[in-house]
Amino acid sequence: MNTRPTETPQAGAQRPRRTIKRQQPGVRRQDLLQVTLECLARLGPRGTTGREICRQAGVSHGLLRHYFTNPQNLLLETYEELCNQVITGLAAELTVPDRDAWASLDAFFDKLFSDEWANTQNLGAWLAFWSLVRSDPEFAARNDALNNEVRRLLADAMSRLSERPLGSSMDDAVAIMAATMDGLWFEYCLSPNRLSRERGMELCKRTLRMLIPEGA
Repeated sequence: MNTRPTETPQAGAQRPRRTIKRQQPGVRRQDLLQVTLECLARLGPRGTTGREICRQAGVSHGLLRHYFTNPQNLLLETYEELCNQVITGLAAELTVPDRDAWASLDAFFDKLFSDEWANTQNLGAWLAFWSLVRSDPEFAARNDALNNEVRRLLADAMSRLSERPLGSSMDDAVAIMAATMDGLWFEYCLSPNRLSRERGMELCKRTLRMLIPEGA
């Protein structure tokens, strides 16, 4: 993901506006998506209006409509972009040449808890999107597709381990592993003082080896 934590402005301070009018079209669109993520993290879906996005990005409403039909499309396209970045990033960790399956899965967990992905801004954006998942069929469908693809990646990687799950099917092992990843990631982002980054990664790796003992 190309999202990064942002500093909380002091009370009464004016947030600096971006200036992206002279950028190339592709870069400008990506910047608008980034501004949308930042607004979602701070203001939630209701506060992330086309007017607010334009104000933060320093562009006209006409320019926003040039790239996105309406604010709802912008939110959906931003969610799709975030989901695609998750899938691309995780898949990349599982396809490094000459890396064995255990090391690939460990790198998969490390990526999940990296500074790039596990931060308060991403948490705020995901919370905003999850609220839309419950009320909007398009968001719900995209969320299902994301979860299915993450589980498929996990299943493919875990099936390459020479050992088999103990006392459960591979489907059950994948479901347990996915739930563990989601829960630990959420807890770390919500309260890093309660669960450290290193502890989160370690617990993911330990859970995998409890499900499928390494070198058994």
